[in-house]
Amino acid sequence: MIGNRFARLSTGFKMLLILSMALLPLGLIALLASLESANSNRFAREAAIRVMAADSTRRLDSATAAIARDMSAMAVQIGDAAPPPAACRRSLDTLAASQPAGVRFGLFDLAGRRICATTGFASASITPPAPGIGAEALLAQGINAMRITIAQNHWLMAAEVPRETLARIAAPAASANAITLLLWQGDASLNLASQGNLGALDQTLKVASPVAGGQLALELRANVAPMRAIELLMVLLPVLMWIAAGLIGWLVMDRLVLRPLARLQQAVSNYSSAEGPLRAPAMTTPSQEIRSLAQAFSDATARQLQHEADLAEGLARQTRLTREVHHRVKNNLQVVSSLINLHARGARGEEASDAYASIQRRVDALAVVHRHHYAELEENRGVDLRALVGELASNLRGTATGEAAAMPVRLEIMPAAASQDVAVPVSFLITEVAEMAMSCDPAGGLVIRLGPTDRPDRALVELIAPGLANEKCRKHPAISRFERVTEGLARQLRAPLRRGTDGRLAIEIPIVADRRD
Repeated sequence: MIGNRFARLSTGFKMLLILSMALLPLGLIALLASLESANSNRFAREAAIRVMAADSTRRLDSATAAIARDMSAMAVQIGDAAPPPAACRRSLDTLAASQPAGVRFGLFDLAGRRICATTGFASASITPPAPGIGAEALLAQGINAMRITIAQNHWLMAAEVPRETLARIAAPAASANAITLLLWQGDASLNLASQGNLGALDQTLKVASPVAGGQLALELRANVAPMRAIELLMVLLPVLMWIAAGLIGWLVMDRLVLRPLARLQQAVSNYSSAEGPLRAPAMTTPSQEIRSLAQAFSDATARQLQHEADLAEGLARQTRLTREVHHRVKNNLQVVSSLINLHARGARGEEASDAYASIQRRVDALAVVHRHHYAELEENRGVDLRALVGELASNLRGTATGEAAAMPVRLEIMPAAASQDVAVPVSFLITEVAEMAMSCDPAGGLVIRLGPTDRPDRALVELIAPGLANEKCRKHPAISRFERVTEGLARQLRAPLRRGTDGRLAIEIPIVADRRD
């Protein structure tokens, strides 16, 4: 019962339930361990840091008090009279020898003038401490030291404790954590120790304690979250959870999704439309979605086969209709040409015969374009202009009469193809130029040239008939009609018709750029 209900669930919900149940124990363990580690580690570390801060403060206070006490005893020992410089220097050296390494001393009168000092003492003059303070402690940032000054027995005595000495005195107990030890006085500070790096995201604790009767403050900053065994366990637990989730997820996906999809993919790859609709393999997986996908593939292939059959039938009908139209147009043009030929034979007079010949040449030009267009239609390559112009030139010679029959026609045609919308006006343009040249000066001949341009989809048509440039042609009665007709054909080709003084007409036409020879 439960198995049947579970089988009807979606694959995504099954994955959610399985992974949630598998990762719940690990998640609880990681949560409890992290809470326990955070609490115990923070409390223990805070306590240790406070102990370290108190210990450093105590040792620094003790050292400061001892130095002030020894300076006071030395001032009493010196007496009221100023000692000789050599004796004064020996006394201060003896005092420095009894102090921590690096402490320097100097003896001054009450006006602040130095009488003598140990080696390395930097201050040339000092000021008496404020009344009631006793031993005055000041941070001298210029010399990176703490200066202790007392007034005793008509003398001022000062001690300079460099930063290195202060760092040794106040150094906290050894710790593997990042710590920083600072000595503060107002805006002045002295960095005594820096161990490790405190990041912006680190959990730090700051403990400040007064030093030298509150004249200075010692501040200790330390990381309160060091890595311990329980933290290491917290780091490893997510990795273990990820590995477990990955294995469980892979097993579930492999069984419920990957294997069925691989079988379905193999069936789709091996499918051939000749076999009919796709037959999906038997699915043993409980995933309803994959079974539905297999059925959808079968239905889609069945619809595709039916659609392809309908398209093939429609294409066959269209092909038959196109061929029927082609044959009817071709037959009609042949009938028209034959009728014109019959009437031309019965015409009386040269003018009527020429008129019939002119009409027949135009009908022949249209018939040639039509025939070549449908000859190339099935390959979608357009009308072959070289074959078109060649046949057109033959027809022009065949229909010419009298002197025009001997007119020389030279062809210089590059391989190219064009659409029927371009081939028709080009054929008529060649026919008009040839007929005008036959009427004016057939002896001048005609050159029909088709050459390339700087664009692969354009070609240049040049019609050179020297007879068009002579006086007889310019005064011919049909010259105005000839110009109107050629300009109209140029408009159909959507390009300007350039006329030369040597009987040359040129125009650019669009061609099929990917023409194959």
